Amino acid sequence: MTLELNDMQGLLIRGFGNLLGAQYVLLRFTDAALGKKYISELLPLITPATDKPTDHAIQMAFTYSGFSFLKLPDEGLISFSREFREGMTEDHRQFILGDSGENAPNNWVWGNAAQEDIHLLLIIYSKDADTLAEKLLFEKARADQYGVVELHTLPTGLLQDHKEHFGFRDDISRPIIEELVENVEKKVGVTFPAGEFIMGYKNLYNEYAPAPYLSATHDQMNILPSSPDFADKKDFGKNGTYLVFRQMEQDVFGFWDYLKRQGKDTEETICLASKMVGRWPDGSPLTLTPDRADPSLSTANAFGFWDEDKAGLKCPIGAHIRRTNPRDHLVTERTQKDSSEMAAKHRMLRKGRPYGTPVLEPLEPKGIMELPRDNERRGLHFLCLVTDIRRQFEFVQNNWVNFHKFGGQDHDADPIIGNHYKSDKVVTDEFCIPEYPVKRKLKNIPNFTLIKGGSYFFFPGIRALKYLASHE
Repeated sequence: MTLELNDMQGLLIRGFGNLLGAQYVLLRFTDAALGKKYISELLPLITPATDKPTDHAIQMAFTYSGFSFLKLPDEGLISFSREFREGMTEDHRQFILGDSGENAPNNWVWGNAAQEDIHLLLIIYSKDADTLAEKLLFEKARADQYGVVELHTLPTGLLQDHKEHFGFRDDISRPIIEELVENVEKKVGVTFPAGEFIMGYKNLYNEYAPAPYLSATHDQMNILPSSPDFADKKDFGKNGTYLVFRQMEQDVFGFWDYLKRQGKDTEETICLASKMVGRWPDGSPLTLTPDRADPSLSTANAFGFWDEDKAGLKCPIGAHIRRTNPRDHLVTERTQKDSSEMAAKHRMLRKGRPYGTPVLEPLEPKGIMELPRDNERRGLHFLCLVTDIRRQFEFVQNNWVNFHKFGGQDHDADPIIGNHYKSDKVVTDEFCIPEYPVKRKLKNIPNFTLIKGGSYFFFPGIRALKYLASHE
């Protein structure tokens, strides 16, 4: 099926990597009628997936509370997924996501539904800092005109050599949407039908992802397309998706200080850090080059674990990259094929960016380890696009990232982004490194990342935005 790129916001198919500046602006409406006029005025400025802007781009997404405030019909509100309706900070969801202790929402800077009501996420990308500042001023004035309150503005950007703040190359493993590539060779875990990430298209189950809908009587102007599942309904979700946003603060100095205490020298310290990540700082995967980094493999992604490293002697089973993308090896599955298919069903389309000033340029671990601690805030604005929050994002977070027995471990959460703690029944602050003849255990691991904000958004298609701006 051909993708309707003209009806999609651009972030669905590109990351705007040529636009180095970016800002995430969190907003709240104060008047429903004025809010719809605000959306209507912004509509011509939204960058569709057909465009490849060189100057700037604007995208928008809404919370459930935002849709409710704008008086989307009740039938439409109820048709959104339970996860989206309840929100990221609902009590049971905090347990699922591991948002307890230091990561609890009452410690967040933004996104705690009990403290504030976010309605809209406006994302502004720009070619440089001056253009970004100019666009932000324009949009602040526009919001003020329509009584739209700016709650938080979150600057973000890109770091040198595609790295994140700990000093490791990031964003290497990306799902390929099959409909965007001509004559693509379909491969489980590498290529994906569009319906895994974009509503209105078939997914891995050869079904349409559940999408929000409305009765035709609510669309008198006939703006929305017909629902593929219900003959008498209109599809509000077509060419849209859910957007998961988490602000993850990184303790760079705490990370390297802890590892320096575990390693006998700088080289072993970097090796231990790489064991936690699953790649060397330059991006080369341990599974392909276990003893040293290999710059020729810095973007290598064509590897698995079943044949190459089932026991985790090269890349530990509990390493970050094996938890977030187990590829073709899961101890819960009996065959390589089953593992590949299971892992594929939980992939996400990542679109986030780092924030904060890097501790050093270039971000090389040897240099970072020599620096004194500063008081700068830095981390990652994690954004991902999924058509099923529970099957994709929440499953990975609960079953792979935070589960202390993942892959046959005992007391290990994800060493990089997991929530590390001890309780009467559960210990999650260890990391097992399989070695022959005796494995090595790192213990008392602190939290190297902390959640400082988060929310579930819906990222509508262009027609859905037009409907939202015009419905009565």
